[in-house]
Amino acid sequence: MSGHALRPADTARYARQIRLNGFGPQSQAALLRSHVLVIGAGGLGSPVLTYLAAAGVGRISILDPDTVELSNLHRQFIHSEASVGARKVDSAKDSITELNSSLDIVTYPMLLTPDNALELVGTADVVIDGSDNFATRYLANDACEILDKPLVWGTILGFDGQVAVFDTTRGATLRDLYPVVPAPGSVPDCATAGVLGALCGSIGSAMAMETIKVLTGIGTPLYNAVAIHSSLETSWETIPVGRIPDREPVTDLEPAMEPEGRLGDDASARPGADGGDPAPTLTWTDLAPGTHLIDIRETDEVSAGMVSGAEHVPMDELIADPGRIDGHGAVALYCRSGARSARACAQLRALGRQVSSVSGGYLAYLSLPR
Repeated sequence: MSGHALRPADTARYARQIRLNGFGPQSQAALLRSHVLVIGAGGLGSPVLTYLAAAGVGRISILDPDTVELSNLHRQFIHSEASVGARKVDSAKDSITELNSSLDIVTYPMLLTPDNALELVGTADVVIDGSDNFATRYLANDACEILDKPLVWGTILGFDGQVAVFDTTRGATLRDLYPVVPAPGSVPDCATAGVLGALCGSIGSAMAMETIKVLTGIGTPLYNAVAIHSSLETSWETIPVGRIPDREPVTDLEPAMEPEGRLGDDASARPGADGGDPAPTLTWTDLAPGTHLIDIRETDEVSAGMVSGAEHVPMDELIADPGRIDGHGAVALYCRSGARSARACAQLRALGRQVSSVSGGYLAYLSLPR
């Protein structure tokens, strides 16, 4: 962080927080000279980005390959109807620039990958994980552990949410809270399980507050603990989290996607409740010419775009009528991030169909060089 003296305009804009007992001009200066990397400009990223921009974090990098869909707007309030179809990073930048034009906003319309994670994380003072898939969550965690960067983490499921601050220099990380990456398809995403926008606001606001605490040194951040919020019961519970004894430190990003074989949200499916054989995964560059692509996302998800030449068959319809893929030769399925397509492949292969799943799904497609 470089030095930053408060200007008269800064003192006027941030006056209400500067006058807080225990905050003062020194904390404001710390925010203005800080750089945060926010992974995800969706339900959690919307309140995080808005509050950090309003608070005066000097440089904010936004990473998200996705585009704005109409179904996002009930919770992703950083976007608007006019933004539908636009890159989320561009829409988010426009929104927070209107709120605070004095900030330096950098956009990355791409997925976090083992190839770019260390470079992106390495430039930030704090990383904020507002992603919605396990591959990205564990990759962000591991990159932060390798580089000794604090990671502000949040997640939502149903009516509940969780918030934590992971910092390997102070103790526990995500791999201590959840040592085993959930199997693909074992945890529903927002597209299949639904989500209330107000819950995103509660968890995202808490993440923004934790980030401010880490950057300024005020208060007690959620190190070595996870805060669990039940929105229906209006309750918060904080549970201690300790580093697993003798856990080997993370030194390589490649295992981030495969702690026990290839797991993670965009990894190949493994035998399980669905009874399917492991389904092969392909990257977009691996697809052979003539492969029949099937987009298994829901109808509202494809409204903002799909891969040219692909056929749209929602997952439930395809599983109910697997004969729809017969006679097409090589068939590959894709969803948003790869979780549902891996699960669908396992089920279809159990029925004797030879199909593949496209790793990373539509988000990986959007990350391809144009």
